[in-house]
This record gives sequence, C-alpha cells and structure tokens, in this order.
Amino acid sequence: MTAADRLAAARAAQDAAAREQQEQRALRDRRVTSATADAKESLHRDAEAHSRYLARVEDLRRRHQASGGWLTEKSMTDRPETLDLTPPADAPPTGEPTPPLPGHPAGATRFDDHDFSNNTWLVD
Repeated sequence: MTAADRLAAARAAQDAAAREQQEQRALRDRRVTSATADAKESLHRDAEAHSRYLARVEDLRRRHQASGGWLTEKSMTDRPETLDLTPPADAPPTGEPTPPLPGHPAGATRFDDHDFSNNTWLVD
C-alpha cells in the first residue's frame, strides 16, 4: 500500500465520518423541530383549558365579592345581579319606626341568656 492509497483511504474515512455527522445533525434538527411543534401545540391546547379555568375562577371570585363574602349556593347561581334592598344614602329619614327584628317581639326588654346578638365575638 502506497502513501497515495493510504491518503485516499484516510480521506474516504474522513468523508464518511463527516457525512454521518451531517446526517446525525439533520436527524437531531428534525427531532428538535418536531418536539418544538408538539410542545407549541400542547401549549395552545392547554392554554385554552387554562383560560376557561381562569374565567371560571374569576367568575366565582366576582360572585363571592358580590354576595358580601358569603359563599352560598344562592350566591353562586347564575343571575345578572342581586337585589339591593338597602335604602339609598340620600333618602330622607322617615318618621316610621323600624320593624322589630325577627325573634325579638316589639317592646321586649327582658334579658335573655341565649341572645348573643350584642356580642362582637372579637378577642379582647
């Protein structure tokens, strides 16, 4: 084997290694492109689900605030808004007495051991 033959064999081996490296790089690039496309598709699919979830949570938070902090089944029903039964702030005071509270007959001034309506329930 002459030096020219050894040089040709070395160049052929080097060319084969370079081709194999290029093919591996092309395969790796195709896999990266495919994985990126799959991840992007998954992200968009998950983003739709997450946006629906966030819209639901935001709606629940809005209803919770609209109900005055009470999370009850009645406050969670679908309705445009709740009834506002408070008198307007600029309404002139009327001369009518306020009706008695439920469970408190009018004019009753007896002390009741089980009446805790005047308790603030705060820790001193």
